[in-house]
Amino acid sequence: MKGLRALSRVPPWPLLCTGALALCGLVFIGSATQNDPGFGGQQGRQALFLLCSAGLGFFLLLPHYVHVLRGAWTFYAVVVLALLGLPFFAPEINGARRWYTLPGFSVQPGEFAKLAVVLALAALLRFKDRARTFDGLAVPMLVAGLPAFLVFRQPDLGSALVFGPVLLAMCYAAGTRARTICAVLLVAAGLGAYGYFHLHAYQQQRVEVWWQHWGWDGAALETPGVRETLRGAGYQPWQALVALGGGGLLGHGLHQGPQNRYDFLPYRSEDYVFAVVGEETGWLGAATVLLLVLGLVLGLLYVATCTRERFGRLVCVGVATWIGAQSLMHVAVCGWLVPSTGLPMPLLSYGGSSTLATVLAVALCANIGARREPILAGDGFT
Repeated sequence: MKGLRALSRVPPWPLLCTGALALCGLVFIGSATQNDPGFGGQQGRQALFLLCSAGLGFFLLLPHYVHVLRGAWTFYAVVVLALLGLPFFAPEINGARRWYTLPGFSVQPGEFAKLAVVLALAALLRFKDRARTFDGLAVPMLVAGLPAFLVFRQPDLGSALVFGPVLLAMCYAAGTRARTICAVLLVAAGLGAYGYFHLHAYQQQRVEVWWQHWGWDGAALETPGVRETLRGAGYQPWQALVALGGGGLLGHGLHQGPQNRYDFLPYRSEDYVFAVVGEETGWLGAATVLLLVLGLVLGLLYVATCTRERFGRLVCVGVATWIGAQSLMHVAVCGWLVPSTGLPMPLLSYGGSSTLATVLAVALCANIGARREPILAGDGFT
């Protein structure tokens, strides 16, 4: 009965934005795959993923979220073990081992690792004094760094980069000093420069082509060298950029985008779905999707500001940062503002694991928003 009464206090805004983004995803996944015999069933499967995710999310609203706190480290351990097993038990698909293939569907542990890290960090940082000590940053870095490294080795550079903003935002919200965060950013920049030389050859090539394209002009595009690059390493980001730029203000209309309709844009239901949004609905459609993402992120942060209990507040901050950072990275890839890397846009891109992990994370935040427990002791939040 307590669980049912709590449903009346669930904050509606995050759920409304989540539902709107999920419906947009269904529309554009259908548009991106309607004439593709290999992927034509993705829209129906995505609808099934959403229904299953919504059902599990509803049941997550019923028990008190303290039960999630008690199971945070167990969930984290299970996800890490699943990531460790990928090189041995997962099939190689497109040069990567990211999915466990099961009868009728596949599971991508890397997507659930984002939720596991949020829960583990919230459980670790819920103690006020820990955030202001050395281990208050060093230990959380290890907690987030292990799954990030295992995801990076799949290889999946895009998803691995998402853990960084989540870690820093949650540590800052827990009380870590700003100058300490800045020092970590400087160290991370140095490690990133060092890590460049340990990327796979194709990843280094993507970075080099991205760097080169800033110097191209109309004349350069006519040269044989640049044309050859755009048929090779620069093909995917160039086609996405053409799709976004060609949409104009209102777009070509659903199912009418040339890059989409004539199969120029690869992976357009997953890694480049936002390019389809821009091509077919134009600047207005793309801006609407971004406003929905912004509404979801701000809604989650509002729940965080209304929650004094530390675990719940940190979870909301972590989920908001995860969804916001991953969405911005996806959009930046589609606009070739950053080097090309495969990264789905939460709720908009096709994918069962990504959809389930995101919906469960939002449902958990809604659970927290419905149970704003009174805290009598000082908790260190202002």
